[in-house]
Amino acid sequence: MDKNENLHSGHYKRLRDRAINQDIAKLSEREILELTLQLCFNRGDLNDLSARLLKRFKSYYKVLSASKEELMQVEGIGESAAEKLVLLPKLINYYDMSKAKQQDVFVSCTKDCVSISCDYLKNMEQERLLMFVLNGTGKVMKEIVLGEGQETCVKVKTNEIILKAVENKASKVFFAHNHPNGSAKPSMNDINFTSQIAKALFFAGIKVVDHIIVAKDEVFSFSMQNML
Repeated sequence: MDKNENLHSGHYKRLRDRAINQDIAKLSEREILELTLQLCFNRGDLNDLSARLLKRFKSYYKVLSASKEELMQVEGIGESAAEKLVLLPKLINYYDMSKAKQQDVFVSCTKDCVSISCDYLKNMEQERLLMFVLNGTGKVMKEIVLGEGQETCVKVKTNEIILKAVENKASKVFFAHNHPNGSAKPSMNDINFTSQIAKALFFAGIKVVDHIIVAKDEVFSFSMQNML
């Protein structure tokens, strides 16, 4: 190993130690990206590479949101490194979902619905519709995948949703789905679905507390907009 590699190795070790032993938010965005790149590269000047990535994509978030092809346009990013960077947010998203399933989660307000919905749906590439089953105290008892793919809400039959809610002894439910490539603004299909299912479940003795739409940079709450 030459002198430059020794310098880089020492720098990266100090950077890792800082991240492990203090609040990572105290590091600069470039340093955090440098740490991330250490997962993709064994050696080399990652300082310059992180600077090139931030110059091209403007932020850490946009670097990890870029496609494999976009990343490979940056000098120093080969196919293997690009694939690892694309995989990273997917792994983080799975971690969030796994974490949410391990904890007792309660819903008492719109903020709780938004937080849970984002844990399950943020960064998901395919549209998915979920129903969260709550007991009388607001504890999330189960999450049920009702549909996947485009126009998810339209494809799900009302009587099937009611049956699933009743079978799982729901006192309340809330729905969540994502718009992977668009805004969180509800479509007319989203609005009609929410209205119809809320009325149907009301007559079954089950309250719909919210319907959350998750997009990349925003969320929409039907409850907050008084649309339930």
